Amino acid sequence: MTENKNSAAGNPVRTAWGRARLGTRTVPAMMPAIPLGILLAALIAAAAALAGFAPQQPLLGAAIVAALMALPMCALAWAFLVDRDSLEGAASRPEESVESRWYDNAAAGAFHDLLIFSGLGTAVLFLTPLEIEGSVGLLAVSVVGMLSAGIRYTVNRRRG
Repeated sequence: MTENKNSAAGNPVRTAWGRARLGTRTVPAMMPAIPLGILLAALIAAAAALAGFAPQQPLLGAAIVAALMALPMCALAWAFLVDRDSLEGAASRPEESVESRWYDNAAAGAFHDLLIFSGLGTAVLFLTPLEIEGSVGLLAVSVVGMLSAGIRYTVNRRRG
């Protein structure tokens, strides 16, 4: 009875898996997510078979790819379909949460770290005979950025 009361008052019922809005009605989010995820996995498997994955046995290769991609694609479909307001424990305004502020501060600091790192790296490469491939340099910049953001976020979280 409380389920209908909350629903009628404009407050959606919150569940662990959430609900998806389809037009004017809502359904459990996993109902459309599972078939959509399986369809996406089948499309990826077909693309892999056409691209030459497992050329000796393309059907077996496609079946393996489909099996391995089914769960991640179902999860991805669910993430796109679920209504945040129908999830238990979800913040109503996540952009105003303290975690969002921690992330914003960490991202801003990581950006400054990347400017310093790439500037110093460019200077070292310019002033020395050292040569590296572009992909290695980009990988180093990406790793530094991720480490910097992760460390800064952890420090912000511990400080509160």
